[in-house]
Amino acid sequence: MTPEEADTPGTRRVYRRFLTGLGFTPWVTLTVVLFLVVVHLATGAWDVAHHRGGWLDLVIGDRSDRTLTAFGARTRWALRRHQAWRLLAYGGLHGGLLHVGMNTLALGGLGRIAESVYGGRRFLALLLLSTLGGGAASWLAGVGLSVGISGGVFGLMGALVAYGLWHRAALPHALRELFGRRLAPWVLVNLALGLPLAGVVDNACHLGGLVTGAIIGPFLADHILDNRRPSVRGDWLVLGINVGLIAWVVVGEIAR
Repeated sequence: MTPEEADTPGTRRVYRRFLTGLGFTPWVTLTVVLFLVVVHLATGAWDVAHHRGGWLDLVIGDRSDRTLTAFGARTRWALRRHQAWRLLAYGGLHGGLLHVGMNTLALGGLGRIAESVYGGRRFLALLLLSTLGGGAASWLAGVGLSVGISGGVFGLMGALVAYGLWHRAALPHALRELFGRRLAPWVLVNLALGLPLAGVVDNACHLGGLVTGAIIGPFLADHILDNRRPSVRGDWLVLGINVGLIAWVVVGEIAR
């Protein structure tokens, strides 16, 4: 008997729900990716407007520290001035084309899976909270300046792996493989790749996001298991968390 044949009617039903979710357009994921691209172009235009590069740098150039700081990079001096909103805002910024390209590519793939499992609102809450956790870990580790959504991306990886382990008995073989043998090695590989690049890669942010996602992931209501279907009250709670975090960033930007 193959592992697939050993699946029960319940686990096969879970797999069908997962595939149904994948069939829908992941609007929240696509919106976040578009937002990151727009912000990256905006920081490039700011550099060009302030004579820190030419028009070609708008797309392929690295962003100056002055511009990244002005737009919300997480810096130690800013946090000492009570600009805590930067612990989240830094995730919307990227240092260059390779940086934003790699993060949006990873976010697009993982976001599609996470959005199928949790739904759009819970996926967004998970991404924001993991980004926040990564920013906090980076600050505690003493990193001077940090930008990028990679803490949130690692949070998605941690959440999905932890979800697969926690609910292993209720998942079909295909999803146990996806969240385990396929995704878990990528987490280790990406963590290992950052070690020789310490000083360039914010490893503390990656680890903080990973741990945050792993803690939250198994306990979020989802759209595929029989006994964990989302409630309207839960959706409003998650939406409120999202609005609160975003308002915190916006108010901080206005009041700084």
